[in-house]
This record gives sequence, C-alpha cells and structure tokens, in this order.
Amino acid sequence: MNLYQEHLERTMKAVHMETVDKIPFSWNGPAYLPKRMGLTMAEAVTDFPRSVSAAVDFCKEHPGVDSLHSPCMTPYTLPMLWLAEVKAPGIDLPDDELWQVHEQEKMSIDDYQAIIDGGYGPWQDAYMKERIGDPLNKPEAQAWFAYAGTGFQRMKDEASIPVMNCAYGATPIENFCGARGMENFFMDLFEEPELVKEAMDVAWPTMLGGYLAGLESKPVGAWVGGWRAAPELLSHETWMEYVWPYLQEMVLKTIEAGVTPVLHFDSCWDSELETLKELPARKCVLMLDGSTDMRKAREILDDRMCLLGDVPSSMLAFGTPSEVYDYVTKLIDDVGPKTGLMISSGCDCPLNAKDDNVDAMIQATVDYQV
Repeated sequence: MNLYQEHLERTMKAVHMETVDKIPFSWNGPAYLPKRMGLTMAEAVTDFPRSVSAAVDFCKEHPGVDSLHSPCMTPYTLPMLWLAEVKAPGIDLPDDELWQVHEQEKMSIDDYQAIIDGGYGPWQDAYMKERIGDPLNKPEAQAWFAYAGTGFQRMKDEASIPVMNCAYGATPIENFCGARGMENFFMDLFEEPELVKEAMDVAWPTMLGGYLAGLESKPVGAWVGGWRAAPELLSHETWMEYVWPYLQEMVLKTIEAGVTPVLHFDSCWDSELETLKELPARKCVLMLDGSTDMRKAREILDDRMCLLGDVPSSMLAFGTPSEVYDYVTKLIDDVGPKTGLMISSGCDCPLNAKDDNVDAMIQATVDYQV
C-alpha cells in the first residue's frame, strides 16, 4: 500500500465507522496555506500552480494530514452558490486581503415568476451576465476551471493526499437568498411562500444537474453545502418544506454516483440532527463549524455518520497551542476515540490563524493513541 492509499483508506474507514489506526486529519482552508507559504492573496487566487505547490509543500511538512478539501481557490465560482458579486484581492481589494462576497439585492420579487415562466437556466445565464458581472467568464475563473483537475491530481501524485471537495452544490435557498438579500428572502418566504416554492421546484433540476455533472469524474468527495439553509434560521415545518427535500435528494444522488457527500453545514444544525438519521448510514461526513454541538451530534447520530471538525476559528487565531492541542484531544475522547471522527478547523482555517496553533491541531491527532 502506497502513502496515498494509506491516507485514503484511513479517511474512508472513518467515513464507514470502521476502526482506524490514527484519527484522520482533514485540511480545510485554501487561504491560509498559500499565505503561510509566502504568497499574497492576489497571487493565491490567480497563480494556481504556485497555490497548489503551497498545499503540496504544507502536506509534505505535516505528515499528519490525511486529506484536503481544496488545493486552490478562485472567488469567481462562489456566485454559483450565492448569485452575488464577489470582490477579489488584487482587483477590488488590497493584494493581501481575503476575497469577499458582496451580497446585494440584485433579484426582484418578479424574478420568481420569470423563473417559473422561462426556466431557471436561461434566467440564471442572463442574471450572471447582466447583474453581477459575468463572473464565470472572467479570465481568472476560466484559468481556475482549466487548472483545477491538474491541481487535484498533483495533490495525489506529489503529496499523496486525496481531495475531498472536487465539486460543490447547495439547495435553492442559498441561490435565492444570495440574490435577494437575506432579509428580503425571508420576507418572501413569509409573504409569498407558494411563489417561492414553485420557483425553487422549477430551478432545482437545473441546479442539481449542474452539481451532478461535477461528479462524473468519480471524485473521492463533494461538498453538499448548507449555510443560509441552517435550521436555526427556520421553523421545523418551513425547513422540512423548503430545505430538506432538495438536500436529501442531493445527498442520495451523490451516494448513487459513488461519491462521499461532505455535508458542509455551517451555523447551528442541532434541531435537525434527528432528521439527518434519514440519510443512509455510514455514507456521509457531517462537517461542522463549531456552532453545532459535536457531542450532541455523536449522541444522536451514534454510529450512523462520521463527524468532521471543529476547532474554532477564534481559537486558531487568538488561542494558544496548548489550548488547541487540549481541545482536539478532548474532542477525540468524547466524540471519536476509535473511529467516526476527522479533525479539522471549524469551516475554513482562518487567514489569521497562528502557525503554532495550526501545527498543534494536526499534531494532536498524530499523538493520540487510538
């Protein structure tokens, strides 16, 4: 067994709730790595070969890393999830500032009916070009599309690391919320619920189809995202109608494609952990950002689902190495002393994380005696 196979096997054993020889560590944070290795943010989001090289070098220097979520990043793909403008370092922002989603009201209430009447695909194409600057056709985005596959392969060939996020998708609530603005969208749900639901149902086949196309290469994993879809923002009844049917179908289709769904669920999902038990057992990874109670998730999901996370960004940025190390060790004790847990930062490792804290997070998984 070569090193890549060792990392992949350890990772998949955790996914399948089988006993592991070491608690896997999964790196997440495409901004921190290039900065740590000497690149500016402007370079990181345009010079993809150097950005991937930074990820390769970091993983070689940290043999405790078993998988990685994305070796390079362009902010211009984010509008596929949120239908919002983005500001990029080196273009709209200073060279070393993090990219930003610039969410504004670009979609009107009348656009729901336009989607219903004319279809989501044509509407989305026009929206992208006419309202948010045609981000997918920017040279920087096209360069990323051309290089991403090479970057994934380099992680395998040069660093022996499987990539867990080779595609990503989300439910319609993310797109519409990003286009309408959060406040407007939730008012739409209150004032025009049937209109919103009909537009979601019309849009969903196109959204799902685009996501599934990214799975045709049979990657190891793909992100199924949940941000504004977090149940802490919605009643149970509303969440079950406007989120769960789409989310469940996306997860099932991902599994059918032979790909591991990585449920990148930011914000608090405590209230719907029971609902997640309806997903196939030992097939998904629940990736949490520190807002959801990891211990409660383990108690409810038991041996049905691997958990991933959740060292808080604030601790990585402002804590001490001993605090980070102890946090990871206690989390393993409580949630996954034998299997069913992968350690990572809560969501992306922050750009301002202290290097010693990052090293302590990884080292704690190496030192832990399974």
